[in-house]
Amino acid sequence: MPKRGDIEELYEFRILFTHKGESFTNDRHFTAMNVKSAIEMFEFACRKDELDVEIVQIEKWNRWADRWENADDKVEENVDLVS
Repeated sequence: MPKRGDIEELYEFRILFTHKGESFTNDRHFTAMNVKSAIEMFEFACRKDELDVEIVQIEKWNRWADRWENADDKVEENVDLVS
């Protein structure tokens, strides 16, 4: 049986984004160990669906406070996805 410290905790992330040239904001949810993994999953989904998007905000669900919070440790890279 694994020790409690050996198990990676999973978090729910909400990525708010717009399609390039549009003003309407969409969101997608991902369960990941950290914000970098969530962004990688989002990029994969966008490439798969051939979406050209811009990330507006990344939020992390705080289950103890029952609210979405800004993911401050967001990777500061310009996400330019294949259309």
